[in-house]
Amino acid sequence: MRAVALTGRGAALVVAVLLGVGLGARHLAPVPDLVLVLVVAWALFRGPTAGAVAGLAGGWVVDLVPPGAQPLGAHALAYALAGLLAGRVRHEGPVAAARVAVVTLGAAAVVEGVEVVRALAVSAPVDLAAVALRMLLTATVGALVVPVVVRAERALVRRRYG
Repeated sequence: MRAVALTGRGAALVVAVLLGVGLGARHLAPVPDLVLVLVVAWALFRGPTAGAVAGLAGGWVVDLVPPGAQPLGAHALAYALAGLLAGRVRHEGPVAAARVAVVTLGAAAVVEGVEVVRALAVSAPVDLAAVALRMLLTATVGALVVPVVVRAERALVRRRYG
């Protein structure tokens, strides 16, 4: 059962990355960070260690799917840090949408901050308005999707140990 859950989570990360890349390829910009939404959901449900591991795995997928990242592993470390920090605010009980939005916004600030620093390090242009809009879109999607993912995770735990 645990292998099925891990496979499902991995598949969800890959689908999130492909959906984000597909929307970006259609020139729909900015696109919310769907991988980060999943990382925050798992971090809020399982805690900082699981959040960091989910972030590391999600970041590796983002790094490896074209257009990829330079340097390789930058996304993995940024998402791991975001997952770790999101997991630190974990609490038992229902996940309120407003709390999720704030946590997701903070996690998005970490990931986007790393991207801005990386871009500035190589003298690439940075569109701060697009960065801010992407962070707000990610927080909004997080407020809607994270409670659903957490509810599904709780149902899996109940079914497993039930």
